[in-house]
Amino acid sequence: MNISAYQKDKSFQSRKTMPLVKVMVGSAFLGQVKFYSRLILFIALCFQCYFFWTTDNIIVLANIAIVWLIVTEFIITDDMVKKYPLSLFIVIGFASTQFYFPLLFTSMEFKPVVYNLEKPQDVFFHASLVLIVLFIAHYIYRLLPVQRDRESSILKRLGFFQTPKNLQLWIMGLIGFLANIYVLVFNQALATEISGDASGKAIQALFPFAYAPYFIPFKSLFGGVGKVKKPTIYLLVGFTIMLFIVSIARNSRGVFMIGFSSIGFAYFLGLLIGIFSVPKINYKIVILAIFGIWFVNGPLGNLGTAMLLVRSERSDLSKKELIEKTWIAMKDDRAIALRRLEDRQLESDWDERYLDNAFASRFATIKYSDASLVQAEKVGVNNPLMRSYTINYVWGALPDPILRVVKPGIDKESLYAQSFGDYIYNLAGAGNSTFGGYRLGNMSGTGMAAFGYWYLVILGLVMIPVFLLFDKFVIKGTRKYRLKGKVEQNIVFSVCGLLALTSIFQYLPTESVAGPFTFLIRGYVQSLFLYFILFKFSGLFIKSGK
Repeated sequence: MNISAYQKDKSFQSRKTMPLVKVMVGSAFLGQVKFYSRLILFIALCFQCYFFWTTDNIIVLANIAIVWLIVTEFIITDDMVKKYPLSLFIVIGFASTQFYFPLLFTSMEFKPVVYNLEKPQDVFFHASLVLIVLFIAHYIYRLLPVQRDRESSILKRLGFFQTPKNLQLWIMGLIGFLANIYVLVFNQALATEISGDASGKAIQALFPFAYAPYFIPFKSLFGGVGKVKKPTIYLLVGFTIMLFIVSIARNSRGVFMIGFSSIGFAYFLGLLIGIFSVPKINYKIVILAIFGIWFVNGPLGNLGTAMLLVRSERSDLSKKELIEKTWIAMKDDRAIALRRLEDRQLESDWDERYLDNAFASRFATIKYSDASLVQAEKVGVNNPLMRSYTINYVWGALPDPILRVVKPGIDKESLYAQSFGDYIYNLAGAGNSTFGGYRLGNMSGTGMAAFGYWYLVILGLVMIPVFLLFDKFVIKGTRKYRLKGKVEQNIVFSVCGLLALTSIFQYLPTESVAGPFTFLIRGYVQSLFLYFILFKFSGLFIKSGK
């Protein structure tokens, strides 16, 4: 634990029941985050009102302002962050990606929030309804008695909260890295395939483990202590370069972005909870912040566009040629500008254009809701084909031997060979040529097409166990501290949960309300199994090295 964030409390040191009692300085960072997020909100609102005064834009801006003020005032509280950090992260992620980030990123690109939205009011209306459902579901979840005592845990007894050694994290990272190499060399299509055999799914599930070594500096989150040594820093820098090269060679923005986002989220979560001390603002921090903003909007954004420029040629080029061509395209400002201009002018019945920055668009996903709602209007509410596809998609999450017994008529390969975006687009009249395009749907459009407004009820019910299971990755630790006159215990995360932080933040919106069901049936158990195997396997090297 970061000792600089604590002060010793001598009055408790002599008590045997509390061998490590400290006084927590508290999460002053949470208050700062709320204040500055509202300040930025106000500035962005003023900017939008001044430059883009239209009826739709003003209505949407009012919606965003109300939602963010409610979320920061009543949902993101010190008590909620400490008791339900990961389930709350789902709610924060949804509010951010559907309300706050679209406002922030469109303002940075000098666009209205409603840029290229055909149904802007419907998009934010459904997002608001989903958020209300999440509030209610999370409230019901907090009433469950099973959540009042997390000192004992099945996952704890299985070793999920044992602090992995640095070598174990490196071994996990190497296995995840080799999984990326396997896809790069032997099966490039596996990176995007939804279907496939069990071995293929297992390889896909190993990708996040490539970022395990980056949690070494944040060991306080999972019960570790000790400073990071310089050799470790050098190794991390070298490992980063290797991952960066693989990302370009695979022509995959996600390889580089998802894992590093998890690290950033982990540090941010540690600051919110008070595990890490809040750094003092100085010229170094300011310069670093300015550099970060420039890097995301400059080189990183250009890299994302460069990958799109060469994507059509990746099957015809060697890995070395693909890397070289991507690097050349990244430095060609004119080609990047022309590609972005073409994207803005492109017209299609399925339109995903919203932000120019390919990486920022991963965290502002309202255009997928708009595209799905447009198709849902054509398909109609309570469409029996859409409903059948959604239900069968859930059945398809079962292991093949079980599926062949309970639902032998379902062909998992053909079912998962298309996304929900592909399917609803096909139903709307685009035809079978859409299959395999993996267009990203959104649960608002696909949900309305399948179940009408009942999709909100289904979502609310299934999210209760989802909240429960994610918070199972958090327990009370053995260290104790005094906060506001009370003695409390510290919080310990499982590395298994930390590796999935970006996925947790982006958990909603999913393509369909079927998403949480498939997570409960297969996704959660699979993540537990793989982490358990890798933790035990890497532990063999620790034992053999003694």
